[in-house]
Amino acid sequence: MKYYGKSHIGLRRKNNQDSICLAENQQHALLAVVCDGIGGGKAGDVASALAAEHMKKSFEQAVLCHKNDVEVKQWLKGVIQEANDLIFTQATRREEQRGMGTTMVGILHCPNATYVFNVGDSRTYGLYEDDFLCLTEDHSYVADLLKRGEVSEEEAKHHPNRNVLTNALGIWDSVKVDINKVKEDYKMLLVCSDGLHGYVSEELIRHIMESDCALQAKVDLLIQAALDAGGYDNVSVILVDKEDAADE
Repeated sequence: MKYYGKSHIGLRRKNNQDSICLAENQQHALLAVVCDGIGGGKAGDVASALAAEHMKKSFEQAVLCHKNDVEVKQWLKGVIQEANDLIFTQATRREEQRGMGTTMVGILHCPNATYVFNVGDSRTYGLYEDDFLCLTEDHSYVADLLKRGEVSEEEAKHHPNRNVLTNALGIWDSVKVDINKVKEDYKMLLVCSDGLHGYVSEELIRHIMESDCALQAKVDLLIQAALDAGGYDNVSVILVDKEDAADE
């Protein structure tokens, strides 16, 4: 596996409320996580950092190489609930942080399988030999409208409530997380905040991922594409290349 990630404040925000986590353990498992804080001035950056740091610490202490699908999913649900508890508890104790929360999206690559997990509207994409797929489902008001056929995909892109979430870490005392196993024939995975997918077309994202650039250059190009689109939000990007055995 070759992997690289970066977070950028964007061009319009005063602080970066995104946090990323990239970690590999001695069992050759890889964890890649993007968290996008919510709550504005109420410490969204604190919430995202708490979640990312807890995932990294828990992953580094875990032994996952001998676990089956059920056990891996149980572990993920458990550590994500723990992250939720940390944020929720801190937010209830500190007035200046009340209402803070964060999205979380990530991949867990174990020696025998790859899993994608999601809370909120950050996303994971998979690049395959002949396809490019969004591997997560947004937990948002507009995504629900789209699912029910009440708006078109084009209307969803410009809906005034497109940033309203129906699920996030730290807002309630329990959290629902989507966890799915990924088809193993992927070439590359992208984990990103909505600062990328909310402003850059999937066609351009795919084009950059398929380019002949080095992995770090692809991450820089994806971030630059978000900045060229206005840089309205913080943008975080992690790329994982399955076909390259070297780390970066």
